Amino acid sequence: MARPAPEDARAPRRVLFVSWGWRTHLYPMAPWAWALRAAGHEVAVACQPSLVPAATALGLPAVAVGPEVDVLPDFRRLVIGAEPGARPGAEPAPGRVPRALTLFARLADLMADDLVRYARTWRPDLVVFDPTALAGPLVAAALGVPSARCLYGPDLMYGMRHLLPELLEPTCRRLGIGGVNPMGDVTLDPNPSCLALPTDPARLATRYVPYNGPESAQPVLGESPRRRVCVTWGHTMSALDERHFLTGEVARTAAELDVDVLALVSGAQFPLLGRTPRNVQVLVDTPLHQVLPHCDLLVSQSGAGSVLTGLASGIPQVGVGQLPDHLAIARQLAAGGAGKALSGPEATPEAVLSAVFDVLERPSFTDRAREARRENTARPAPADLVGALLATARPA
Repeated sequence: MARPAPEDARAPRRVLFVSWGWRTHLYPMAPWAWALRAAGHEVAVACQPSLVPAATALGLPAVAVGPEVDVLPDFRRLVIGAEPGARPGAEPAPGRVPRALTLFARLADLMADDLVRYARTWRPDLVVFDPTALAGPLVAAALGVPSARCLYGPDLMYGMRHLLPELLEPTCRRLGIGGVNPMGDVTLDPNPSCLALPTDPARLATRYVPYNGPESAQPVLGESPRRRVCVTWGHTMSALDERHFLTGEVARTAAELDVDVLALVSGAQFPLLGRTPRNVQVLVDTPLHQVLPHCDLLVSQSGAGSVLTGLASGIPQVGVGQLPDHLAIARQLAAGGAGKALSGPEATPEAVLSAVFDVLERPSFTDRAREARRENTARPAPADLVGALLATARPA
């Protein structure tokens, strides 16, 4: 049973953050956790065992819940295909439950017992979860406390909300809980209008605070007489299949234009780059938000973190969506006027070169991206919304 709410609204609260496995899902929650701790509240992160080091590296207390699950084989089967050489980008047939939702429900079931056991001991006042960590609303329902979804990109889960109760029902029945709200009591939404999808009305529009991993010294880029194009492919695609890691190929293509190219890679991805022209500068393990203020265009795999970081920097983009969620984000970006979208099969060198040239040469893309940056800057940061978030935890 949850602790009685303190009479003093300023009294310390306990907030439990729940994430299942990707570091990139945890990173958008970090500014909220830091803001809560700075305001004198207690926080803890509950996650799979492999994510504990990433959470503690953020300076956050973390507890492992559930067994370690390697989801990469699942994602290869679900979103790329099991056959060798299968191309990504297939979308679910109309009327069918997206198979990724079944995976999220299975992960929630595996985390649920440990998570509920820990939470009943720690007794949080509020649960904050990433939209795919469905163990979050489960534990909130088990304890009878409010919950908040922390979006890390466009709200792709909201359109599938009607499918979630049935998927979670076996776990609810096993745990003896009801009243689960997979959408949470409030949604923390960092999406500017050019990227936003229809979502629930109970939302807090918040500034997106870019965090792309452990910080390092900012690279010295200096001034460039030519425009700069940044190319990055995140971490997911190279982990799923090295053949779908396109940083080297796209960087070489963009370098055919009269531009300077910055290719951002991790240390593990560096051997996959191949030879690059002289006008391509390679940066290893450099946070994206340190680089983009010096650039004129971002070309990426359309991961949510990359796209939001680009918009927070006022940079127009070319998104190559190889996975269904990445493609949905790229298309929403294009619909909002801040870039162009290509699917994986469409991304021939000629198509990429044409898209890069078009976005660089048409001022409307840059204007829309800069408008998104102004919109983001005008929003309250997480530190300014701690009170509004914790108001969710107060009794009606």
